[in-house]
Amino acid sequence: MQNRKIHILHLTPYMGVGGTERCIVNLIFHSLKNDYRVSLVSPGGKGLEKVPEKVRVYKLRKWSASKPFASVSELRNTLLAVKEDVDLIQVHAAAEMAHLAKKYLPEKPCIFTCHGYDNALPSYFNYWLASRFLRSINCVIALNPLDKKYFIRAGVEREKVVFIPNGVERNFFNTNSKKEGNGKVVGIVGRLVKQKNIKWAIKAQAKFKFASQLLIAGDGPLRRKLERYARKLGVDREIVFLGYRERVEDIYPLFSYLLVCSRNEAFPLVIMEALASGIPVFVPGWLPGIVEFFKSSPGIIVFKDGKDLKEKIEKGESVDEGNKIRDFARSFLWGSIFKRYEEIYFNLLNGGSS
Repeated sequence: MQNRKIHILHLTPYMGVGGTERCIVNLIFHSLKNDYRVSLVSPGGKGLEKVPEKVRVYKLRKWSASKPFASVSELRNTLLAVKEDVDLIQVHAAAEMAHLAKKYLPEKPCIFTCHGYDNALPSYFNYWLASRFLRSINCVIALNPLDKKYFIRAGVEREKVVFIPNGVERNFFNTNSKKEGNGKVVGIVGRLVKQKNIKWAIKAQAKFKFASQLLIAGDGPLRRKLERYARKLGVDREIVFLGYRERVEDIYPLFSYLLVCSRNEAFPLVIMEALASGIPVFVPGWLPGIVEFFKSSPGIIVFKDGKDLKEKIEKGESVDEGNKIRDFARSFLWGSIFKRYEEIYFNLLNGGSS
């Protein structure tokens, strides 16, 4: 089968402006660049603005946990409508959506990409529950090595589970540092939601003063609450909420360090974006999947708590290693990462395994 004839259908339960959506958009972009045809099934969302015009978008108007029967019915009708024209299905984030895709289009190879879980349930339970829906799926893609182990332990066949990290866009390498002063400007980039654990960073700044300035780029439902919390702790002059930025690549050069403090993550795109910009990244020890993957990689600094974070910033760890950090990040360019997806597409479409 020639590449130009292959039609990939992506399915996602949401399409906002987060890391999952940017991963989908990058996969779509590189698929089109390599002469694949691409369609997308998705609820509405701001992320659809980034989807190229060449992509046929099927909007799910009823997809909601509060309307399960209507959601399933609409998805079923959409899948059956494209049945004859699709070669391969790639589902993102929702294992139940992958299960339904395989149920209604059983003859089509189906890939599920896990983008992590944003809930308070124990990690193992999330993967165990997801695995119940993934028994007939042809391939499960994990974004970090620990997630791969979780899926295998939860019962997904070992040969079906593949680890492929997120990639980074080339434009992040074209930035020059704009930071000034003492090298203690710390940045956070992400949606202002509970999972990102921004409240922890504000509290740690109030207690340990780890940054001369803490810049928070992003927007979300918790913004006003977090701003009030910063004022309450008396750090509102040290913490600046930058809001949502369309050109996020222009933000990283303002930082001495990027801080990741999320409660859980599969593979935050912001890590690779910062590294590509030559900015070292602080990663908490409570994200074992990320820590295991990066280990002693250039520009990655693991911290235990707020006190440890402050001490490592004061030492200036990795702050002068910009070129070395960028060189490491180049191996994660999306063009290289997409080739690994392409191998899976080829194998599945030719009757092989992932």
